[in-house]
Amino acid sequence: MFTMRLEGGAPIYEQLERRITELIISGEMAEGEKLPAVREIAKQLAINPNTVQKTYAKLEAVGLIYSIPAKGSYVSASGKYLDAVRARSRETFSDAVTHALRQGLEKPELMEIIDEVTEKDRG
Repeated sequence: MFTMRLEGGAPIYEQLERRITELIISGEMAEGEKLPAVREIAKQLAINPNTVQKTYAKLEAVGLIYSIPAKGSYVSASGKYLDAVRARSRETFSDAVTHALRQGLEKPELMEIIDEVTEKDRG
């Protein structure tokens, strides 16, 4: 079972989706590994099972997981999910850059932010 702390701001299903994606990409959840049951996660996080089901459906739609009826949901093969995650990350980043440009930030400022984030992430 994985752990996470729900925070205000983003919808719960997005937070859950982000956390499961992180676990898969980092290798903490391996290819073919079974995800916890919907009801198990809902109980642990004290959320509606429909929220967990929505999250699983979104993860399956992008190829991160697959489901076997009456058996559960499993982590997909790495090649499939990495391509899906990278495509989604590019789209999210592109949207953020577009928004920043519309708000008046210019390319040098954006590059400075990218450098800061990159350095901070390398820790």
